[in-house]
Amino acid sequence: MTKPQTSLATRQNLLVGALCTTYGLLYLGRVNVSVILPLLAIELDVSRAEVGILGTVFFWTYGIGNFVNGEIGSRVNPFRLVVLGLLLTSLVNLAFGFQTTLLMMLILWGVNGLAQSAGWPSMIHILAERLNPDHIKRVSTIMPFSYVIGTVVTWSLIGAVATAENWRLGFWLPGLVLLLTAALWWKMSGDAPTARASGVRLSVILAEARGLTFALLVSALAGFVRNGALIWLPTYILDSDLIADNLVGAVAAITQLVAIPGIMLAHQGVTRTSRVLATAALMLGATGLAFLLLTLTVGLSAMLVLCLAMMLLGGAFGLVTSSMPVVLAPPGRASSTAGTLNMMATFAGGLAGFSIGGLVEHSGWAAVFALWGGMLLLASAVTWRCRHAED
Repeated sequence: MTKPQTSLATRQNLLVGALCTTYGLLYLGRVNVSVILPLLAIELDVSRAEVGILGTVFFWTYGIGNFVNGEIGSRVNPFRLVVLGLLLTSLVNLAFGFQTTLLMMLILWGVNGLAQSAGWPSMIHILAERLNPDHIKRVSTIMPFSYVIGTVVTWSLIGAVATAENWRLGFWLPGLVLLLTAALWWKMSGDAPTARASGVRLSVILAEARGLTFALLVSALAGFVRNGALIWLPTYILDSDLIADNLVGAVAAITQLVAIPGIMLAHQGVTRTSRVLATAALMLGATGLAFLLLTLTVGLSAMLVLCLAMMLLGGAFGLVTSSMPVVLAPPGRASSTAGTLNMMATFAGGLAGFSIGGLVEHSGWAAVFALWGGMLLLASAVTWRCRHAED
């Protein structure tokens, strides 16, 4: 009997590194709007709830795109699908910086959601095709580092360059970087995994969805919290009056940087137990309790608790969106399963775009944190009950 491989080959390590770097760069043209939302509300003379619809439109089109691209990604060259997404999101960001009306911004950011959705399912497909099955579960716990680092870099950079006078740089700069990235990926696009799936069958899709009912619910609950935090945490930090306005992006980035130890904790949990669902249930529960604790704290203490909550959320959400599709997907359907679960997470995140803005204005941030905590505790209970689905 051959001994299972315990480490990745150099070529595989380079591939994983390229995928993580690229997905992180995609966040330059995605979460940049979070730092600029308060500036846009002033620029356009609209409420926060109204400007928050940008997040809603993005996440809903991103959700639809995840499902569609998840199916397409099982059948076409995933490298070229990534190129198309990079090119389109770069052009959208460049165009967004010239806009002066909320309507045109909504249209463009909706297109951006479709463009960005070409990334994750295609990359999961590439991993599934190129890695030994012994490695996939372990590598899936590493992939979340990409979007955490991407968010940290984006919020720090955009927070430093974007002000009320030059907020447009917050879109032009990412547009140029992503255009260059698209050009580099075009050179790689000829090296493609061979698609194994045949035509799309609705019966197969519906059967898979029924089998993933609990995972879809967990993805929606976790997605509402995580994506809602991506949209609104910079505003919460601004409202705290503890941080100078020009440092809000950097401090918000710290709340994402702390997700790294959370991802490492999740990685260690899966490595030691080889149980993704049980580990996810424990981390979701701990995160929910941390958000509930935020309802009782203020000032600097609240910032520390927020960092704890975001650390745990980073690990928990990574398991939901990266590892769960790997362990629950039927053979050859990793791209489709990843796309479907991400669709649910992003649809729910879209609801957070306007609903959190309205909840803050009417009930304050304590109500938001109580809602997030309750949702994550429910997600934890559902995941724990269905943990044997991994067997």
